[in-house]
Amino acid sequence: MTEEEFLIQMKNFFENIDKLKTDLEKQISETEYARNDLLHELELGNLNAIEMTKVAKTLKEVLQERRKFKDELAKVMTLKGFADKYNNKLIVGDIINVLKNLKTLKKNNENRAYTPRRITNLKCAEEAKDEQDRKTNT
Repeated sequence: MTEEEFLIQMKNFFENIDKLKTDLEKQISETEYARNDLLHELELGNLNAIEMTKVAKTLKEVLQERRKFKDELAKVMTLKGFADKYNNKLIVGDIINVLKNLKTLKKNNENRAYTPRRITNLKCAEEAKDEQDRKTNT
């Protein structure tokens, strides 16, 4: 992973942590609605043994799904505590500036040229001069 990729992932983390928390809370809520529906079906439906078994199996699956979301939310809340410790907008702005600076450095390194001070017949000086001539002619 390059520095740029790392910084982009870090920026995405700070920008998306609140949305991830909200999405998980919605998923938990949806599974709770399904759980309540199944519990009411067990309570109020006139079910035979086979139907009760099917509802119980579905209820178990819904509860396992809900547990998965709740466990994930616990992780996100721990990370959110870390993220909230820093002002997200400031750190995201700083990350964007670092990415711009890295892009500028990369561009400068690609266009690097040396102008000799004493020894003029250096190959690197000829290559730099040729490159500069090509740029001015285009």
